[in-house]
Amino acid sequence: MPLITQTPTDVVVREATLEDRDSCARIFYDAFESIATRHNFPVEVPSPEFGSFVVADRLSSDGFIGLVAEREHEVVGGAFVDERAAIAGIGPVAVDPAAMDDGIGRALMQAALERERARRVPGVRLVQTAYHYRSLALYAKLGFVVREPLSVLQGSPPAISIPGRGVRPATEADLARCSALCVRIHGHDRTRELQDAIAAGTARVVERPDGVCGYATGFGYAWHAVAETNEDLIALLGSAGEFIALGILVPSRNAELLRWGLEHGLRIVQQSTLMTIGLYNEPAGAYLPSILF
Repeated sequence: MPLITQTPTDVVVREATLEDRDSCARIFYDAFESIATRHNFPVEVPSPEFGSFVVADRLSSDGFIGLVAEREHEVVGGAFVDERAAIAGIGPVAVDPAAMDDGIGRALMQAALERERARRVPGVRLVQTAYHYRSLALYAKLGFVVREPLSVLQGSPPAISIPGRGVRPATEADLARCSALCVRIHGHDRTRELQDAIAAGTARVVERPDGVCGYATGFGYAWHAVAETNEDLIALLGSAGEFIALGILVPSRNAELLRWGLEHGLRIVQQSTLMTIGLYNEPAGAYLPSILF
């Protein structure tokens, strides 16, 4: 990717390398810890070690692109884009708290969007933390549209089963049915993500006697799920041993699913916002987005 100089801040955005891991990890932790503590919310990057793990994973994984913002040869911000699907997912995006108010976040976002426009992707999405008003304003000015308020739920998953549904680990043989289901619900597939989750051992499917009716790539911030009905999705959630990281992202307009979670002991720990540019279809079924979309 060619270097992109953003003015008037004299910031250069370039593609990240493994040598940027420590700088990016520090910035991601410091940025998320700073704003969460200021607003008295849980920290989305709970420790420097977790931040380092996420950054290293993204930098070494095929299908992700990392960007860093440099000023005077010092890394002052970073962003990642998941390019495994037709829809690109941006995140996380972070700016060194010591370099705020200098247009660095905008420079990173503009570079990411320019890259995806060059790739001619039909859409770009992200999940914004609701209490971070400045990021909401930035994304809106860049063209993102609010599509769904999300409630982040955390707690012990209720160990329940739904009559007529069975849940099991997903296999490669499930890919075609799951991909078709995702297309039917969202208008696009996320096959590559599901393949990666199957390889990692985190993916599950729910099925009725007539076949697969939903899947989850995992349970928590980094994973998504789609299902034909809320009951199918609840069957998946009932099989989860835990919700990783901050929790699961539940579309707040899905009153039935949100109410089910609250009635079974889950609690709302944060509000987030799904935002999009380009292709977007109103979902035609039940779903849980990941922290990207």
